[in-house]
Parts: sequence; structure tokens; C-alpha cells
Amino acid sequence: MTDVLSDAETLLKQLPEAVTRRAFGDRLSKAIHDLGDADHQVDRISALLRTANLTKYGSAQEQADALEDVIHLADKVGKSLEEAEDAETLREAVFEYSKDLKQAIATLDRSIRVHWQSIVRESFQPLIGLGELLASMNVANDLGGRLSACGRQATSVPNSCAASDLHTAISKLFADYAALQSERAAEIGEDEVGEFMNALAEKRATLSMVTPKVQDWLTRHHALDRLAIAPR
Repeated sequence: MTDVLSDAETLLKQLPEAVTRRAFGDRLSKAIHDLGDADHQVDRISALLRTANLTKYGSAQEQADALEDVIHLADKVGKSLEEAEDAETLREAVFEYSKDLKQAIATLDRSIRVHWQSIVRESFQPLIGLGELLASMNVANDLGGRLSACGRQATSVPNSCAASDLHTAISKLFADYAALQSERAAEIGEDEVGEFMNALAEKRATLSMVTPKVQDWLTRHHALDRLAIAPR
């Protein structure tokens, strides 16, 4: 009987530690489940940061704040998960990941997509009108058609695509844009001819912009009869 009581006393002393281990084990199982999409979130952050760098996102204060939040929380959560030693610290680390970090990532994602749409409006949409105009003038190498196509491709990038797909699409569009603008500059020029053509595509051209050089370029491309004069 004495041995039985002694064994029981020993077990009772060990019970709190056993309960703690069980609680930690249960919490660990839940943590593994909650962190099941961690690889996806890491890839998402990487793609978003690369897109931010590519599009020069972060100049506005709210953009800089969104970037800083993700970078800070990712570092904090990573350290908390690595250093968690008991059920409570593990629970807190997983909560920071599931709530704070994921929310910050979503906020950055939305903000970058809004930033991208502003780039589309400012830089890519004007290519459509300019391209159509150049196509009507039969400019060499189908430059007009390719400018229009680039503009339309930019406007058709799905807003709901994955962050990695968005980065891939933007990278290609930027490369195409740079190549086409270089070709446009060589064909049309960056001087008054280029300014007139851009203004014409944007419906803001005036007769004062039709300099002798512009008129000569239009004549060589048989475009004078294709343009009309209308009052504002």
C-alpha cells in the first residue's frame, strides 16, 4: 500500500507538467493547421515587394506605411513563432500571423493594385489612341497596332489574379512599354512631332502645334487629308 501511495503521490506531482505538455501539444496541432498557408503567404509577400519595387510604389506616405507594416509584422511573427516555448506564447504568435500579418498583407495587396491602375491610366491607356492614330497613318512595322495592343493588355490585367501573376504581367508590360517607346521615339521623335502626335491622340492638339516640321512629317505619312479641324 505504501508503494501504491508513493507512486500516486509522484504521479500527482507530475500531473501539472503533463497537462502543460498536453496543452502545448494541442496548441501545436492547431498552430500547424493555422499556419498551413504560410508558404503561400511568404510567396505573396515576396511577389508584392518585387511589384512595389518595379512600380516605384511607396513614395506616398500611406504606401510607405503599408510596406513597413508588412515587413515589420513578418519579422515579428517569424521571431515569435521561432521563440515560442509554451502554449500561450505559441497561441499569441499564431494569432499575430492569422490576424495582424494576414490583414497587413491584404492591405498592401489592395494598395499596390490601386497604384498599378493609376499607372495604367497615366501611361498605358494613352497608347491605345496613339496606336490607332499611327495605324491609320500606316507607320512602319505596325508600330501603331503594337502600341494599341500593349495599352489594351495593360487595361485587361485581371485585378483578382494572384500576386505572383500580377508581378509577371507587369514585368512583361513594362518591358514591352520601354521597347515600344524607344521605337516610337526613333520613328516619330521626342520633339514637336512627338508632342503633336501625343496631343492628337489625347484630343488636345491645336493648330498652333502644327509647325512646319509637324506638317512635313504628316505630309510624308499621307496624313493631312485624314485630319480635320473642329472648334473646341
